[in-house]
Amino acid sequence: MRLLVAAFEEPGRLKMRRAIALVDYHIRRNQIARASHEKTWREKHRGVKFLLL
Repeated sequence: MRLLVAAFEEPGRLKMRRAIALVDYHIRRNQIARASHEKTWREKHRGVKFLLL
């Protein structure tokens, strides 16, 4: 959703290069957030065994 909001806030027409940069930024941001969440979760849940479904 934030990606769409960022795109709509662009003045004028959104150029392809800028659109790609926005998508790349949000992909990297989500990867960092996911890794941070996983690290925090694992620290809080030490000793939990994972069951692959």
